Amino acid sequence: MNLLLLTGVAYLAVNVYKAAKSFSEKYEILIADKNDVIKENSDGPRDIISLRPENYDKSMDLRGTPTHECVCGCNIWNVKVVFQNFEIGTYFLDMECANCGSLATAPTPVDRTEM
Repeated sequence: MNLLLLTGVAYLAVNVYKAAKSFSEKYEILIADKNDVIKENSDGPRDIISLRPENYDKSMDLRGTPTHECVCGCNIWNVKVVFQNFEIGTYFLDMECANCGSLATAPTPVDRTEM
């Protein structure tokens, strides 16, 4: 009975070793403790300047047809506005994608009826 048990344990150990070796060859293991994760996420709110692309190599001029979403998939835009009585009174129609820097035309209420 002991020999059968030892054979089973040895077989299990070999299979666990093979599985661990296969896993370590396919994947990269990253070990982080709680303090590393807290440091990474504790930067607080991002500054508006950090929402600009690092370079404009992939930007395009998409102006013409009003849009809500850039071709890169981003829906955050840098837009120039004029405030009146603590509300947006006027905004420029040229806007810049916060992700790739492409220029596009901002939508207006008139565009909603035309589409």
